[in-house]
Amino acid sequence: MYHKTENEAIAAAKEAAGGLTDFYGQNCDDCHGWDGESRRCECGNRRVYWETNEVAEGFYAYAQAY
Repeated sequence: MYHKTENEAIAAAKEAAGGLTDFYGQNCDDCHGWDGESRRCECGNRRVYWETNEVAEGFYAYAQAY
């Protein structure tokens, strides 16, 4: 789903995740994902953040490891 602003896209992604979510770059052994708020994934191995992109329809957000 697309949104008018980056903040709306992030808020919607957090709500849709509803707990731990998988993220791009997740290569941890036995990791259950990211909570959408903290700086690190559940196992502490990866730093994760919300990335946003804009397309013609609006913004969307997804979880990305750095």
